[in-house]
Formats: sequence, structure tokens, C-alpha cells
Amino acid sequence: MLRFHLMNPFDSMQREVEQLLRGFDLDPVVRREQGRLDFIIREQDQKYLVEAALPGVDVEKLDIHVVDRQLVIKGEFAQVDLPENVRVHRQERRSGSFEQSLMLASKLDTDHIAAQYQDGLLSISIPKAKEALPRRIEIKAG
Repeated sequence: MLRFHLMNPFDSMQREVEQLLRGFDLDPVVRREQGRLDFIIREQDQKYLVEAALPGVDVEKLDIHVVDRQLVIKGEFAQVDLPENVRVHRQERRSGSFEQSLMLASKLDTDHIAAQYQDGLLSISIPKAKEALPRRIEIKAG
């Protein structure tokens, strides 16, 4: 079974440093890449299931497309409108546009991809192409 690693090897160390700095109420010196999304990718016998939590994304501004084995997801998180006299002390809510690409391991049936966005969760079902599915080879007795 193939596994997908979307995190770079220093992500866990980066999270630990951020957590340590948060303990002293300091802004993190090292920040995660702006707009980067966290995905869950599951492979089943005949398809891939891709999920991402995208709260506050306008479905009309969400764009998903596939080129060969590469899944590209683009969108925009809603901006928070604040009055002029408000000072933000901390903001962890995402805002602005994002784009992220995922490379999948086998050929895809791009004609039958289905996507659903509900309660802030994007779910994409991507069937594997017939030539990428396991095939039973018949054995002839001699």
C-alpha cells in the first residue's frame, strides 16, 4: 500500500517550536506556509478519497481540477471584516486565497470524479482508471 506524505520532515519540529513560543505568549518565529492545507488521503481498491477541512470557503470560489495524476485545489477563505479601531492580538483563522497540488500514485478515471462540500469539509472521490485496477490473470492448465 502506498502512503502519501504531504508534510516536510521538519513540520513536527516546527510545531514543537511554535507550541513552546506560544507558552511564553510570543508570536512564532517560524510559521507554517501561508495557505497550506492539511489533507487526509485514503486509498481503496478502486478509488482515492481526499478530504480537507475548509471552513469559511465560498463554494463558488472553489476550483478543483486534475491533470494526469495531479489533483489541484484552489480557493479562497473569507476575509474577516473588522472595524478600523479594532486591534488584532492573535489570528489563527485562515484568510485569503490558497492553491495546493497533490500527486496520486496511479492513473485516474477523470471522467467520474465527484466532489462534495458540506459543513466546511471538502470530500473528493477519485476513481482509479481501469488499467490501474488489479486484474486477475487466468491460468491455463497444460
